[in-house]
Amino acid sequence: MITTIQFKTLDDLYDFYNKNPFGGRLPDCIVNMSRHAGSYRFFAARRWKAEEKGKERVAHEINLNPDYLDRPFEEWHATLVHEMAHLWQEDFGCPSRAAYHNREWAGMMERLGLIPSVTGKPGGKKTGQTVTQYIDGKGLFIRAFKSLSAGSLKELRLTYLPARRSPEPAGKKGREKDREGEGNGGVDWKDKNTGRGAEKYTSKKKYACPCGNNAWGRPGLKLICGDCMAPFAES
Repeated sequence: MITTIQFKTLDDLYDFYNKNPFGGRLPDCIVNMSRHAGSYRFFAARRWKAEEKGKERVAHEINLNPDYLDRPFEEWHATLVHEMAHLWQEDFGCPSRAAYHNREWAGMMERLGLIPSVTGKPGGKKTGQTVTQYIDGKGLFIRAFKSLSAGSLKELRLTYLPARRSPEPAGKKGREKDREGEGNGGVDWKDKNTGRGAEKYTSKKKYACPCGNNAWGRPGLKLICGDCMAPFAES
């Protein structure tokens, strides 16, 4: 079946990069495809569960936008590994609230050979709400990618590619726009004290912290800056 072929390719890619460069430390993950408008991908923590031998097991989800899977192999593979870095931080690190790309995540990306940058180019800020990456020509990621033989790379090519590619997000051409924590993807917006889900909202507020970082989200959020550890204020 077409579905089996397509999703097996994504499973195999996740398994390949989990072994190298993550050393096989990451748990199994559901790699999905979703046309989330204006986004190349998003990570959703603990969105699946199963009963195994009387115990509940949870699984994370990584979503790739299929409309952007016709890019060069190394580019969309890097997109997958970017999300795997979020998964690593979820299980082994300290992720910031609202999917903020903090210093810990940026440090892991650099160790992987994917240099975080808000512009996607050298010199761009490495932390923030919207961060993409560029590939270190001598890093672990590109070495893993180049270790794939021509035959293996052919096997890991999606059989079906998008018939029509979506336009780049307005004003952000060439940048990967994160959407973790928005809509049906990303971090759980439930209030840790009440356990209630956040109310739906139709507009966003801009928040600013003393060190100059900005974030956008629903009105009334209480955010802490991952750089200066000061609270954000609505601006």
